[in-house]
Amino acid sequence: MKKRRPATSREPLSENPDEPKSIDLAALSPTAQRILAAAQTIVAERGYADLTMAALERQSGANRALVAYYFGGKAGLVEALIESLFQNPDVGLVEEIRSGSEGPERTERFIDWQGRVSANDRVNRMLYELLPQALRDPAVRERFASEYRVYRDVDADCLASTPANLDREELKALAAVSIAVVEGLGIQRALDPDGFDHERAWRSWRTILGRYLLLPNP
Repeated sequence: MKKRRPATSREPLSENPDEPKSIDLAALSPTAQRILAAAQTIVAERGYADLTMAALERQSGANRALVAYYFGGKAGLVEALIESLFQNPDVGLVEEIRSGSEGPERTERFIDWQGRVSANDRVNRMLYELLPQALRDPAVRERFASEYRVYRDVDADCLASTPANLDREELKALAAVSIAVVEGLGIQRALDPDGFDHERAWRSWRTILGRYLLLPNP
């Protein structure tokens, strides 16, 4: 079998050459996408500890050797899993918001997108399963850190088109707080799905953020 270049060997997440390479998930072959989807299901429904080669083979129907062929091994597959947290077409892609709208409309669409991300239980479960690995594995930690750096930059761009006229550092700080709210509300929803009113909490955050940015009332 001819050795395939791992799916992680793509463009850097930023212009820094030391950053991990970004992964174009849409460009993965159908078999690679099936393996990635199987990994997502295992992590979201059974937990990271169950992400074994045998489990992947059973879930995907693909030979376990193809994990190395398409992803360079389990470590590369985990990187693709992390990337999938930030490239989730189920809730829409933030890059489409950044490039497809202008002015306050862009910020409004972005805040709505964040609400969908926060309410996505499957993605949130994957995030909470993968984050502990970042505390143990330097490569996983750097992948997450790089993704969050890009995430903050993109979010700052989407929050910039408001009457508040914040400078870049203020926008990046606000983006970091906003990400923390998105994930924090998602945690509470996952831990207490029947008792926690995620929709009401998100509306409260939406009101606070809108007033800070001088947006019109929704």
